[in-house]
Amino acid sequence: MIEEIKKELFKNRDEKYQKFSSSLLPNIENVLGVRFPILKKIAKKISKNDYELFFRENDDEFLELTLLEAMVLGFIDKDFNYIKNHLKKFIKKINCWSVCDTLCSNLKIVKENKKETKDFIENYFKSENEYEIRFCYVILLNYFIESDFDYVIEKLLLFDNEAYYAKMAAAWCLSYCFMFDFDRTLKIIKNKKIHPWVLKKGILKARESFKLSKEQKEILKTISF
Repeated sequence: MIEEIKKELFKNRDEKYQKFSSSLLPNIENVLGVRFPILKKIAKKISKNDYELFFRENDDEFLELTLLEAMVLGFIDKDFNYIKNHLKKFIKKINCWSVCDTLCSNLKIVKENKKETKDFIENYFKSENEYEIRFCYVILLNYFIESDFDYVIEKLLLFDNEAYYAKMAAAWCLSYCFMFDFDRTLKIIKNKKIHPWVLKKGILKARESFKLSKEQKEILKTISF
């Protein structure tokens, strides 16, 4: 099965896109250059067939194979325990922001399993692994800001890590908090200590958003770090 999938990936590789993707992924050298809409079609096809065989045979020779697995996990119709057990294995394979964010954005099962998800990710917040921490904060910004704002803020206030892609995820999450409830987020950061780099970058990303008004962006300019 995996050899057939590899053939399909090679058939759809795009040299210009490969160069572009590689430039965004430092230290990742196994990029074929298959665009995401094509990967999604392949992933949906796998999810309707023997996806467990794919999971067993996947050797992650190319970045796209890892991305496919991340997508398939979101497409298959299985209960949370099944997904959770596979995630325990898959999270160890995350080696770049692209795999992490693709996985998180596709895990729609989280929407109906918020408590179980919180229980599952709790230990990953304490990890020393850059992408395990990123995984937690990208899950938060995708699924918890509107439904459990206090929980998100609690985890942002506890953030204490210097790995770049972990910090970026926390900053991205903070910027979403500003977009969801500007006044409340502003009050919190003025009264609570938050990681200075995350605060600075989160404010910058919020100011770049079209979702904030000109007045709100001017207020953010006055925040000292």
